[in-house]
Amino acid sequence: MTITFAERADQLCDRLREMEHHAEEGDQLFYCAYLLGLLGLHSGTEGEGQKVFDNAFTTILQETLEVEGVMESDQENITALWATICKKEIS
Repeated sequence: MTITFAERADQLCDRLREMEHHAEEGDQLFYCAYLLGLLGLHSGTEGEGQKVFDNAFTTILQETLEVEGVMESDQENITALWATICKKEIS
């Protein structure tokens, strides 16, 4: 069964909230919150498919980081966190 974009966004938000709950440093909290906010903005997009959503959101993330002028080190850490949550197996 194909997953909808909304379902995929919910999965990723759940993972981020779990990571946020266990984060011990401010930077990690910032990275989780940044992705949660951006996912919230784009979770209502219509479509289906986990890979399609992940690829589309990766593009949106990169564009948003650049437009907002996020520091390069933060961009790298946010992008790394995004890659990590995308790779986790669905439980």
